Amino acid sequence: GPVSTPAVRWNQATAADTLLEEEEETTLRWRGTTFTWNQGGSTTLFGVGGEYTPAIQVYGWDFTLRPNYFVLDRPKDKVSVSADIGWVVELTNSDITTDYREPQLKDVALNARYSRELWESGGANRGEYKTDAAMRLRLTLPTSPASWNSGKYFTVGLGPQLIQKVKLLGSKADGLNHVTATLGVTYAHLFAESYTPVNDALRRPRQAPSGEVALDEQLTGWSFAMDRLTTSLELNLPLYKDLSMATSFGLLSDFKHEFGAGCVEILGGCAPYDGSGGTTYVPQTAFNVSLSYPVYEVVGLTLGYNNLSRQIGPDGRRRNFFYSPDAQFYLDITANLDVIYSKVTGRGEKPEEPATASAAGRREL
Repeated sequence: GPVSTPAVRWNQATAADTLLEEEEETTLRWRGTTFTWNQGGSTTLFGVGGEYTPAIQVYGWDFTLRPNYFVLDRPKDKVSVSADIGWVVELTNSDITTDYREPQLKDVALNARYSRELWESGGANRGEYKTDAAMRLRLTLPTSPASWNSGKYFTVGLGPQLIQKVKLLGSKADGLNHVTATLGVTYAHLFAESYTPVNDALRRPRQAPSGEVALDEQLTGWSFAMDRLTTSLELNLPLYKDLSMATSFGLLSDFKHEFGAGCVEILGGCAPYDGSGGTTYVPQTAFNVSLSYPVYEVVGLTLGYNNLSRQIGPDGRRRNFFYSPDAQFYLDITANLDVIYSKVTGRGEKPEEPATASAAGRREL
């Protein structure tokens, strides 16, 4: 399953998922490279929702460096590689970490993405309607303590995206120019030492039903989510000039290993057991809504709300898609490193466009 961190919110977008229109902000091959400082806190800390246990009420910081590089950079075809490297620190005290305010590395993700423009409108509506397709590959390495201490090797994910831009008021309007819808499907498989979390360094003495004591490295009796199918829909809308809104909906379907039947040796014989009674399908739902605004193109500010939770709560009841005890408010401060470099050095800047040309901005999928 995913690593639990104090300021983590569900977001399928990565540096590999950054799509730049033909009028990119810079011509650098490494455009789209960013560093993000995320602050996230439980909604209950701000008086939204009921009173819950301190383990749920968390506030923390999340730092992520996303280097991005275009291997192929043609007008209609692009291939990019990127990485997500970062760490988190919880500023409250929910006992998630061993030490108070202990910084922890996150799992490192290596990404590759191929995108192609399938169709673009011409004539009087040139560029107002556009269809793109993309294929994404992600390799996640177990660099977080929760992953490397539980026997995980790596996770491989693969999936397509379809991006559709639709005209509203048009590119010449101050706002509501167009809406962009992104539909994505991703399948991911976990490779691990065992179906359950294990740690060879923590071999614990356990007593078998026969009375014998043996050392065992198994940490829990639950299976990892060995496979995950993620379906997501994201909508992006420019509200007024540089102010934009984004919302996303997702279904994360986790599939666990189904253990087989067996027999436990006990005094006087063998006791059979059925291992197929456990839950093997665990769905999670995700909802996100945010407002974004760039500051002189070099820094992006995003204020948002996110709810990622299991579809069925611990009490056996179906949870609300839009709110749960795990919901969070967050603030992202993102430094666009390529734009900063271009403004400081003058390299990579695009020539001035004619006054009648429309300047397309960057959008996150």
